[in-house]
Amino acid sequence: MRSRLSGLLVGRAEEVAMFDRALKDVATSEPGTRAHVVELAGEPGIGKTRLLAELGERARQRGLLVLAGRSVQFDQAPYGAFVDALDDHLASAMVPGGNPVDALPKAALRQLGAVFPALWDDRLAAGPVRAERYWLHRAVRSLLEVMGGGGQGLVLSLDDLHWADDATAELIDHLIRHPPKAPVLLALAHRPRQIPPRLSAALARARADSRMSQVGLGPLSSTDAARLFAGDMGPGRWRQLYEVSGGNPFYLEALTRMPSEQLAAAIPLDPSASVRDVPRPVRDSLLAELQTLSDPARLSARVAAVLGDSFAATMVAAVAGSDQARTLAALDELTAHDVVRPVGAPGQFRFRHPLVRAAVYEGAGAGWLISAHGRAAECLAARGASSAARASHVQRSAHPGDEKAADLLARAGRDVLTIAPATAAHWTGEALRLLGDDGRLRPELWFQRASALGAAGRLRESRDLLRATASLLPAQAGDMRVRVAVAQATMEWMLGGYQQAMRLLLRELEDRDGRSEHNIAELEMALAAISQRTDEFSTAVRWSEQALVSAERAGDPTRLALARGLLALAYASVGEHARSRSHLSQLLETLGAAQSEQPEYIDALSVIGWTELLQGRYDSALQHLDQGLELSRRTGNSLLLSDLFAASAHAHLLLGRLDDASRCAEEALEAASFVGSEEASLFASAVLAATRLWQGDYATANSIFEKLVASLHTADDSGPLQVRSVALGILGQSMLFNGDPDGCVRMVTRAGGGPDLLRFEASTRTLWFGLLTSAELARGDLVAAGSWADRAAASVSPDGPHHQRAFIALSRAELHLARQDTAVVAARFAQEAAEVFSACRMPLYEAIARIKAGVALAASPERRTDALAQLEQSQALSGTRGAHGLSALAEAEYRRIADSPVP
Repeated sequence: MRSRLSGLLVGRAEEVAMFDRALKDVATSEPGTRAHVVELAGEPGIGKTRLLAELGERARQRGLLVLAGRSVQFDQAPYGAFVDALDDHLASAMVPGGNPVDALPKAALRQLGAVFPALWDDRLAAGPVRAERYWLHRAVRSLLEVMGGGGQGLVLSLDDLHWADDATAELIDHLIRHPPKAPVLLALAHRPRQIPPRLSAALARARADSRMSQVGLGPLSSTDAARLFAGDMGPGRWRQLYEVSGGNPFYLEALTRMPSEQLAAAIPLDPSASVRDVPRPVRDSLLAELQTLSDPARLSARVAAVLGDSFAATMVAAVAGSDQARTLAALDELTAHDVVRPVGAPGQFRFRHPLVRAAVYEGAGAGWLISAHGRAAECLAARGASSAARASHVQRSAHPGDEKAADLLARAGRDVLTIAPATAAHWTGEALRLLGDDGRLRPELWFQRASALGAAGRLRESRDLLRATASLLPAQAGDMRVRVAVAQATMEWMLGGYQQAMRLLLRELEDRDGRSEHNIAELEMALAAISQRTDEFSTAVRWSEQALVSAERAGDPTRLALARGLLALAYASVGEHARSRSHLSQLLETLGAAQSEQPEYIDALSVIGWTELLQGRYDSALQHLDQGLELSRRTGNSLLLSDLFAASAHAHLLLGRLDDASRCAEEALEAASFVGSEEASLFASAVLAATRLWQGDYATANSIFEKLVASLHTADDSGPLQVRSVALGILGQSMLFNGDPDGCVRMVTRAGGGPDLLRFEASTRTLWFGLLTSAELARGDLVAAGSWADRAAASVSPDGPHHQRAFIALSRAELHLARQDTAVVAARFAQEAAEVFSACRMPLYEAIARIKAGVALAASPERRTDALAQLEQSQALSGTRGAHGLSALAEAEYRRIADSPVP
């Protein structure tokens, strides 16, 4: 029956009023407005689903598009709640001229088509399509912007998120932190005690940042509950009913059907302490409803509970082994008793409440459930369903030793690895469980699960499983041993254990018996890459040279490209720029447009971008980095995303494109969080903080630096954590800005590995020597400042990028300004620095140089006009690029000089 709750919201007036305010905000939002988020939290049966239904009804009355979905118990299909909410609408809208995704780029459709069946298009499937969850999140956000745009507005409600799979939790996290720029309301309902950790953390952050409205639902008061349920019953029975239910409306509704003698034996229910989803008295009451139904109706209800919260009549008939007419009649009976309700397309049904489904499922026999899940898997297979669609049923029905079932689960894990790695790890683990001891004969499955765990950010679990996998491999398993060793080393360095990674790779390299040149090149390149990341540039040169020789012997174009790229980067880092350019030129000649579009070359494109960045070729660097990002989008490779974005942020920063630099730095930080690497997160955080400093957002920059310092202290307490030198250098820059020149000198020299700063890339050392010069001047030590400036001049190689000369000239200008009696010389050096920075297209540093030139020129009354012109140029350069602090400094100097009396 339709419950007495269907038309009433007794005791929820405050919550409904909040909904009305949120809906009004959405309906009146301007284009480009950020989405609103509402959280509903409460125990089972407390009224979350009913409130979401009321929200949807009120939204429809305002003309908003309303889409609702929910996560489903016993099912870990990736992005289940989103597919439930969006797919039917997308399918119904796929008509010429009415398709809501017409405005989306093809790349976004590729991502979405991997998750939403309605968007799969054979035209997009001409080649292998591998979606990646980082890009998928952005595609879903764009989809919501399209659906909520056009003046209609969108309410997307997602219920039962305590059952959300990890992929759904990650996507919600993204949408909260990066809300769609459209009139969209996200309504999220869950049981707080059962919510997945990632989603719990995301919601906690949103609440702390005031990005979300929260509704905490509690029990109904006795007065409110009596208005709904007391009816004709006597006061004694009512008090007993209310005490047993604890004021929970769903429990109250179910218990009203329970005979008095059974109710008398029931103890008060505590939903928060209930182990099962449905307390025993409530479940008994719900199952008692079924006892009044026919046998076909009860069977159909149990089959439907196996299939899910929502289900198709045809599948119920197939799994029940019944004909269509008998099944439809049974569903009509269940509908008449309000056990299920028709929804969506004809033949689609849904339980009236997830707790009803849970009660029916838990009331079925364990043996019958195994059999039913097995029949469901067979029916799905007969209909051509994907391995992922069948996996949940297979894992609940297969018996240990069932190799066919294990293979299906393993295949399902591979199919979702890039979009839902946590689910991939779970299904692969289930495959190994079925194989039992025979799983030791399948090390490729151990490796698959370890790879999935690593992609999900569970690095320690991945590393430990890789160690176990290595112990299963025979000595002659050359290729597999190398793959496992390189993967394990990757997990080690992502956890900050660079020395452990190096020792592991060296140990594998020592055992050359049976090693092909391919294997040797792979190990040597891994050693070169780690040496580069740890700023051991001479070691990186040595391993890169050896890797190049091995790759040439192997005749492998992919490994040869990466080895040559690593060598070009290593040479640039040590200052052998001619050799670096030579190797890079050879690489670019052989790496044609067709090859650079192949997935295998994403590593090479990353290395090329970093090398060109060191060479001062910023536009070319960005071009190759963008190619790498596009390959990541198409192939599902997320390991290098943070590096690609961080390099892009550097390039944009040097080009003075602060908005682009900030965006890329934020993307680098998020990409690092995906793979769970503290090392990558620290580096990305430093890049973002540097961008914020340039933008004049000092509060945010300092907050980031405080977290960076805290991370360093934490790491020191638990063991050494390798941090890239440039990250520590940026921290030193912040210290100087905040009035701590002593700390700046200590931090920068520590980062550089000593006074020669050899742990900084050669082409950047003049920048860091210049920072130390400024720090010593701030301390008032002109001698020490001069020493750093001399070191800067000595560090320059004749064939290096031109900006090195500009940094030296800028340091000389600062020195002469500090001496006060050589302002003319200071002006000459500052103007020289400005012109070189201009030629190198480094406008922010040019702006700094022009401030120095203006101050120096102002010392000569006859050069006052020239001084003001320099400061005007500086203000224009910095102001148009969003460097607000620098622009304010230029303006202040301009006013000081312009307002000072002429001698």
